[in-house]
Amino acid sequence: MRALLALLALLVVAAVWLGHENRQLARSLDAAHRAAETQQQTIGSLHARLAAERTQSRNNERAQLALRQRLDAAGTLATRREQTLTRLLHENAALRRWYDAELPDAVRELHQRPGYASAGDYLQRLSTSDALPNAGQRSAH
Repeated sequence: MRALLALLALLVVAAVWLGHENRQLARSLDAAHRAAETQQQTIGSLHARLAAERTQSRNNERAQLALRQRLDAAGTLATRREQTLTRLLHENAALRRWYDAELPDAVRELHQRPGYASAGDYLQRLSTSDALPNAGQRSAH
């Protein structure tokens, strides 16, 4: 009888232990399901972001190609203009004299810029500089 009671007690302990293990495994399984759902959501958002980045990359490549084509066209135009100017300078003596002549002092002064240490220095220069003559009036020269 004692052996039967000991066996019964052992079975009760085993049942309690198995119930505890079962609940713990169920909690672990629930946690794994939640982690899997979170990972699926993360994967979905990463796929969406990857698709958006691919679209952006294609758009950037198209824009870059368009800019390269515009740059090539601008280079071709600049070369053509330079060739035209060179040809005209060789053909036209009056144009060559004008091209080789120095700029008038007033124009040269417009191209010269003194160095300024700060914006305040520039503002001071503007306030003390001579005003430009009115374009509608003749100059005193």
